Amino acid sequence: MTLLQLIILLIIAAAVGLIAQSLGGYWRGGLLLAILLGFVGAIVGPWLAARLGLPELLTVSVGGVSFPIVWSIIGAILVVGLVGLFFRGGGGGRRWWSITPPTRVTLTIAILLAALALLVSAGIIGISISAFTLMAIAFLVLLLGNLVRGF
Repeated sequence: MTLLQLIILLIIAAAVGLIAQSLGGYWRGGLLLAILLGFVGAIVGPWLAARLGLPELLTVSVGGVSFPIVWSIIGAILVVGLVGLFFRGGGGGRRWWSITPPTRVTLTIAILLAALALLVSAGIIGISISAFTLMAIAFLVLLLGNLVRGF
C-alpha cells in the first residue's frame, strides 16, 4: 500500500467517523477519534451485516483494501451510541441522539439539485451531468450542512 492510498483510507475513515459522530450526537476527541471510529465502524458494521446475512453496500477499494461505507457508518454509529451512553461528557440532561438540522440555504440548494436531477432523469432537460451525480451532490450538500455548522 502506498502512502497516497493510506491517506485516502484515513480520509474515508475520518468522513465515516464524522458522520457517525454527527448522527450520534457525541462530539469528543476531534479528528483522531473520528478516524478511529471510522476504522472501528469498518470492523463492527460489516461483521454485524455478515451475521445478519445482509449484502455489502457501497464498498470502496483502495490499494486492495475494501472499505464498506454504509456498514462502516452504521457500525460507527453503534459505537458512538454506546460510548455516548456511558460517557456523556458533561452534557447533563441532554439526549445523546441528535441531528443538526441544515440551514435554509443548505436545504434549498439540496432541494433544487434534487429537482434538477428529477428533470434530467425524466428527460425533460438535458445537461452534461447525470441525474445520479446531481443527487450525489445534493446528498453531499446536506451532509456537509449537518457536519459543518453554518454551511
